[in-house]
Amino acid sequence: MPRAKLPPRLKLRKDGNKSVWVIKDGTRDTRTGCVDADIGGAEKRLQEYLTAKYNPPVSDDPRDITCADILNYYAQNKVPQIANRRNEVYVIANLATFWGFLTLHDVDKSNCRAYAAQRLSKGVTGGTVRRELETLRAAVNYYLEAKKIAYRPSFELPEKGDPRTRWLSRKEAAGFIRAARRRGNSHIARIILIGLYTGTRVGAIRKMKWVASIDSGYFDLENGIMYRKGHQERSTKKRRPTVHIPTRLLPHLRRWRAMDQSCIHVIHRDGTALQSVRKAWANSRKDAELGQEVVPHSLRHTAASWGIQNVRTTQELQALANFLGMSLKMLLEVYGHLNPVHQQSASDAISRRPGAP
Repeated sequence: MPRAKLPPRLKLRKDGNKSVWVIKDGTRDTRTGCVDADIGGAEKRLQEYLTAKYNPPVSDDPRDITCADILNYYAQNKVPQIANRRNEVYVIANLATFWGFLTLHDVDKSNCRAYAAQRLSKGVTGGTVRRELETLRAAVNYYLEAKKIAYRPSFELPEKGDPRTRWLSRKEAAGFIRAARRRGNSHIARIILIGLYTGTRVGAIRKMKWVASIDSGYFDLENGIMYRKGHQERSTKKRRPTVHIPTRLLPHLRRWRAMDQSCIHVIHRDGTALQSVRKAWANSRKDAELGQEVVPHSLRHTAASWGIQNVRTTQELQALANFLGMSLKMLLEVYGHLNPVHQQSASDAISRRPGAP
């Protein structure tokens, strides 16, 4: 079986004392002119490169349409509209290693199972495989609709696994914060505190600013409000509602703001915004003697878990869901076992004697 050619993609390459983004297309590297911190500019160059290169096939026979063509078309036309474009590009690159040389006619349940087996054998989780195949399905459907092709392939996705809901005890959280500060990772300590008290996703926390912004969230300390997204940022399925800053978090924010002076970024290293906190997170986590299952999203799990254990009424449950930016249905499905207060009225109805008040 020939080795599939990967679609054009971004890759970091050393250039003297700095890292720069290049577009890797086969054996050819094309400079983007963007350093590692300018991922947005590099993604724009990649889209321009794809637009200039890509020539869509004219046949509507599924045997003539390669999955590489479909993935490229999706990357060129749909991915730029997706909030997490960088992650989607990596997913497409993974898909292309298996599907790139196959045709639309080859997209069936058998090959879906073969793809899943190959990825699982490399240590990839079932959830990740499912996510990748969902992207393939989205790409195929997007292409077929755009080209008005009636053919409909069949997909088979791995079953959804149990959600990972590792959350921190208050003792673990305090230890994690201390470990981050001891190592000098004050930005990680800030992320932990904001994540614990607001349940905001780390990607949004990392972009927070001290001043009003059109492209990121910000804190209004005067009025005690947290805007989780900028004024001109489009809404996505991952809701980011505006909320009041929790009472315990507000003093920390005011202290940090006084320390930062003219710096506009809440999460920064010596005044410079951070593109990734992966390494600092892992080091601080290790110092705190926490396992690798404690990932940045664990902060959101922790906020939801702490919150649901303290609610007393179904009205408070709804308020908690609204604050976190999730549906009440999801809150109960994932965290409801920690406090079955929502079942109180049902259990009362069962226990009450007929005719009793």
